[in-house]
Amino acid sequence: MCSAMRWMPGMWRWRRNPLRRRSDLIEAWAGLATAVVVVVGAPVAGIAAGRSVGTELEHDARVEQAQRHRVTATVLRTADRSSPAVQTESVPGQQPLRLATIRWTAPDGTPRTGTVRVERRPAAGDTLPVWTDRHGVLTDRPLDSSAATANAVAAGLGAATTTAALACAARQALGWRLLRRRLADWERDWLRVSQDWGRTGAGG
Repeated sequence: MCSAMRWMPGMWRWRRNPLRRRSDLIEAWAGLATAVVVVVGAPVAGIAAGRSVGTELEHDARVEQAQRHRVTATVLRTADRSSPAVQTESVPGQQPLRLATIRWTAPDGTPRTGTVRVERRPAAGDTLPVWTDRHGVLTDRPLDSSAATANAVAAGLGAATTTAALACAARQALGWRLLRRRLADWERDWLRVSQDWGRTGAGG
């Protein structure tokens, strides 16, 4: 055990010796605690956060998928300018460019009209898919399981990284504080020793 500790950086602080200071032992325990947090605590925090966020997002996704419906709308007219509005299903690599006035049918059979942003300029009479709620009002596309999983993984990684970073930052702050205390102790001891030397020289 001692031979192994001798070859590991910082492990000398665990051995009893006349030169070991109380701050050395504190620093050793702090390093051990930091290692445990980084190796064990951070993954546990990440898994817990990921599961919590994933469960919540999966629930939201199921609710949205049950309450929102994809319907086919007919384009009545388009405009050249863009404005905030509910967006239709997007095509990767394209951006909303124009407004389109569309007509669709609500679940109760009532015809509805509204404005959406489109990524190309459709002609009057063209059809496009949109999402509506249970009352037939235009809404955003519901969250799907893959997006919920991706967000949960991101949340878990963020929680794990944050936990590890906080542990390392606390360890670093403690190290700096102990170093300042050691320097202050060393300066005080040096002043006392130098004063003793002066008195010894004067008496000689």
